[in-house]
Amino acid sequence: MKIAPMGEVRNNFAKYLEAAEQEPVFVTKNGKITAVIEHIEDRDIEDYLLQKSPRFRKMLDKVKRERASISLAEYRESRGI
Repeated sequence: MKIAPMGEVRNNFAKYLEAAEQEPVFVTKNGKITAVIEHIEDRDIEDYLLQKSPRFRKMLDKVKRERASISLAEYRESRGI
C-alpha cells in the first residue's frame, strides 16, 4: 500500500499509475485520504461499475427481499437438471 499527497501524484501521475499495478495508491489531501488509484483490467470494468453503483445495489437488495432463497438442489429439481 502506498500513500502519497495529491500534489505529488499530480506531478508524477504516470509513476503512480504504474505503482498501482502492484498495489493500491492512496491519495491524500491535507493529510486525509481522499482517493485511491487501483489497477483494473478491461474485463473487470463492468463488475467494478456495478459493484459501486448505489442504484444497482438497491435493485439487488429489493430482489433479495422479494424472493425467497432456494437451495441449489431445489433449483436443479425445478429445472429438471
